[in-house]
Amino acid sequence: MKRTLTMIVILLVALCGCSKGKAADGQAVSDEAPTQKSSGWYYFSDSGIHPAENPASIPPRKFVPWTEAVRVSDAAVVNDVPAFLINRLGLMTGADADKASEMHTAQFFSQSTAAGILRVGDSTAVRMYRNSFFSEASPTDSGPNAFLAAYEPESGRFNALLSSADLGLEADAQCVSLDRFGSMWYASFKTVKGNKVDFDYLEFPEIPAKDKSSGAVDLSGVKKLSSESFQKSVTPFGLSDVPETLKPMIAKLPESLACTIRVYTDSTLSTQTYARRGEGDALEAVAYASKDRSAMLFSDGTFYYRGNNSSDSIKTIQLPSLSRGYVYTSFILTGNTLLAAWEEQRFFETGRSGILETPLPDGV
Repeated sequence: MKRTLTMIVILLVALCGCSKGKAADGQAVSDEAPTQKSSGWYYFSDSGIHPAENPASIPPRKFVPWTEAVRVSDAAVVNDVPAFLINRLGLMTGADADKASEMHTAQFFSQSTAAGILRVGDSTAVRMYRNSFFSEASPTDSGPNAFLAAYEPESGRFNALLSSADLGLEADAQCVSLDRFGSMWYASFKTVKGNKVDFDYLEFPEIPAKDKSSGAVDLSGVKKLSSESFQKSVTPFGLSDVPETLKPMIAKLPESLACTIRVYTDSTLSTQTYARRGEGDALEAVAYASKDRSAMLFSDGTFYYRGNNSSDSIKTIQLPSLSRGYVYTSFILTGNTLLAAWEEQRFFETGRSGILETPLPDGV
């Protein structure tokens, strides 16, 4: 099987002068071996992605707030290629038939929280912000003052797209959420001045665009909301509203199971969240739906897969069990290979994190 991450590891180690970390005192995940011999574990450092001989060899990481940790924060399809957004590192596009995986970086990745991948018009953008409580840098001294950066697939570069000031807000207001619900975008901005914290809540049908000649932004479709209206508008959809290709998987879940599922597709403008109340704490999952295949990964490593031919049955795969305190968080499919992100969690903090690469079993 082609190792989809090999080129990334070689590239980042060469650029950053990194060496392989020493063995950990404890283990990041259990010693249970992957069922496929060609599976591989990778972990993140501040400077890149590195292979591990086995889970126990992954070096320990200091726990830091998840906004500051090197971790996978989102997954999407970018220009027909699956991609991970890796906080503090960049945008990792998966391998395809023509080339290996690639990492696309920019200055702001090391200084801002990379929160999500969005589609703006015909372009792909990354949402970012700086946490005023945890970040040592201020918006004025750490890169472009923008909450959206446009990704250029031809060059692999990022350019500032929109700032909070472009929307008529305080220049240092930070975009703490931006999501598409139904036919509208909903954004919240946080402004901290001394001990005072203010929030602005906005609704708009399309991401406002800058005039190419004047640089002015058309704000005619932007509407301010109250906190109550905003919270009501961003309530997750019910499981009955998931894409049709995912419904056979949902039907396999116990009806009493509380769960929250983030879904990305080839065409949606951002991930969509679906939820169901039930018994106990809600299990978290990420799902992918397309015309060719659909899949869903739960935090405990339970993975559902189905081709979208009506005769295809749902396959259930159990990924290697993680040690206590670790969860699977997201995934992409590249060819017949599953790349599953994992991380060590402690309340609002993250320790070790990385990616498990494993081939889908024959017949899937």
